[in-house]
Amino acid sequence: MAIKTVASSAVLGLLFASLVVIYLLIPANGLVLFLSVLIMLVSLIVGQSRRWRDIGAMAIFAALVSLVAAALLGRALFGGVGRIVVPALWAVALLGMFSWTQRHIMRVPPDRRILIGNYYSGGVRLAEGPISPPLTPGVEYKLAEIPMYQLHSDVKVEKLNTRGRHNVDALELHAEYRVRDPQLILSGIPNRSQVEADIAKSMSKPIREARLDVVYWEKLIHRQMEEEMKDIARTVIFNNTTAQNAVEIYNNREALAELMHERLADAVRRWGIDLSAMEIEKVDFNPDIAKGINKAGVREDDTLLEKIKAEREATRIRLTGAAQAEAEAMRVGEMVRALKESGVQLSPESLREIVVDAIHAAAEATIEMNTTRL
Repeated sequence: MAIKTVASSAVLGLLFASLVVIYLLIPANGLVLFLSVLIMLVSLIVGQSRRWRDIGAMAIFAALVSLVAAALLGRALFGGVGRIVVPALWAVALLGMFSWTQRHIMRVPPDRRILIGNYYSGGVRLAEGPISPPLTPGVEYKLAEIPMYQLHSDVKVEKLNTRGRHNVDALELHAEYRVRDPQLILSGIPNRSQVEADIAKSMSKPIREARLDVVYWEKLIHRQMEEEMKDIARTVIFNNTTAQNAVEIYNNREALAELMHERLADAVRRWGIDLSAMEIEKVDFNPDIAKGINKAGVREDDTLLEKIKAEREATRIRLTGAAQAEAEAMRVGEMVRALKESGVQLSPESLREIVVDAIHAAAEATIEMNTTRL
């Protein structure tokens, strides 16, 4: 919309100046005044439409009117020769201005943003697309061309420490992101001075010229994302409470990737970048470590299983012994009662011997049963 506003204003200004010259050079005439006012009114209405076809038609009409005004002005100043020379010079000037505008007008691709700097104020603004007015000579300059399309980084992080003392040889990470705020890219990326110099040197361009290439910004953002991803990956792998060794990290890689995504998204948001995806694509570790972890797990499982078996056997023996003791007690009680009913008197020593014999018989039966099970 900015370029259309500028174009409409320029055309209306040219038309107004031409009509003023014509009105001043022609003797007072109410018809000329009426036509001038009518032309300006129609031009204002057409200019409000903001359509390129209408603006183009109005520009052609304004150029023709300006040539008429130039002819009248040339005749008034230089006579008959001026009537021809001045319009010719003005036509050349109009063609020159049109040609300069065509060369310096900026076309902004839909997948990029162009930043314009101001020499005097130090401010930065976005060039409005798809067509932006020419820069003000000596005041404004093209600062950077930022990519707005989807970007991605594939990063390999090596030698990651874990709390389980079983280190991970490498993680392969994949991140997808895009620039949200182009102006924040200029001030938000930390520690970028040396990186900018290195990237510009690799492109064999001065930094100011390299900033006008989207490849430069792709490399700069990727370099910063790579460093941030490595730092966050090492922190998450070491400090997380979900996975403490290489095998657990592999089994819980999706949960760890979500945790990395949250931290990375918070970190890069201050750069003006939105993170859309973060994945752990591969976990590399020594196979011997996995075998050792699995063997330790098997030993723990075997120990637990043997413990459960022993507890079950002890419970069985205890219940069996209790049942046999109860049965012997009942048998001894019935024996003593039967002897008393038959008139046999038992001394305490006789009762003690009967009870001891019953206990021994129960113990021998239990031992024999356990031996048979083995």
